[in-house]
Amino acid sequence: MSTIIAKTVSRAVLIVAMLFSIYLLLNGANFPGGGFVGGVLFVCAIVLVYVTYGAKYINNRLQPNWLNWAAYGLLFASVTAIAPMLVGHNYFRSAFDHYHVELFGIHIGTIELLSSMFFDFGVYFAVIGSLLFILTRISSDEVAEHDEDYPPDRADMLGEGEEFSLKPKAPPKIEAPVETITEKITETPAEESK
Repeated sequence: MSTIIAKTVSRAVLIVAMLFSIYLLLNGANFPGGGFVGGVLFVCAIVLVYVTYGAKYINNRLQPNWLNWAAYGLLFASVTAIAPMLVGHNYFRSAFDHYHVELFGIHIGTIELLSSMFFDFGVYFAVIGSLLFILTRISSDEVAEHDEDYPPDRADMLGEGEEFSLKPKAPPKIEAPVETITEKITETPAEESK
């Protein structure tokens, strides 16, 4: 059970981590960062909430199909990589343009838009989708019920009347007399001397 302090801090960290994740995504075309790092940071923020609030709390509130996110991310990244070939350029060729931003006729700044940034968007969603799919799959209580390949519960493998225990069982006792090596060694020289 988490304390109210941990829950409050995790909410604040979640917001900051998600905003920084988006910053890394948007800034990654020109500087360190990008879709992969931003996506991993986004998932780490969600994991923090999983740890603080528990899997049931999060799974009840976040119910998107994460596998679709991963698939659309891969599709978007692939289309961005292949698109230059459709217009006669090399695979993965990057294009860029500058856009001047004005507000009420006042020049605010210039935005450099790179086509590689769209590839980063695809990677971002692919990473978020695949990692959160794995996380929700692992944390789900229904994995064993819906997965035929999932190994059976250890309690199902017990014999009739046996109880499950973590203590190791004692080895079975051998009833038949066993001749030891030391007995053979001590008997052999005595017989040879006769």
